[in-house]
Amino acid sequence: MKIIVPLHEQAGMHSKVSEHFGSAPFFAVADTEANSVEFMPNASMHHDHGQCTPADFFSQLGINVVLCNGIGAGAIAKLQRMGIDVYMAEQSQTLEEALLRFSNETLTKATTLHACQGHGCH
Repeated sequence: MKIIVPLHEQAGMHSKVSEHFGSAPFFAVADTEANSVEFMPNASMHHDHGQCTPADFFSQLGINVVLCNGIGAGAIAKLQRMGIDVYMAEQSQTLEEALLRFSNETLTKATTLHACQGHGCH
């Protein structure tokens, strides 16, 4: 399974989870089968609200799940249409914490009720 987590920084498993999916500077791609984590910059970090496009790139990577602290309704809907499940990371502080909470099945699957209303929602 491949899991994407939006991050503020690239500091390994101690990387801080970003407050918002689309404007995160980096993404971690955790592959549970290969037991590996790769980091990549967010090429569409600067965008108007509702216009983020990281989801388009994720489909090429075979992503199954997104874990995030904040995400817009449009991004949730787009990811779900692509077959990618979105879970709220419940304000996880680090990549390690978010992945642990997911593996322990304690995270809530996102719906539009969990969506941010704009970039200043956190």
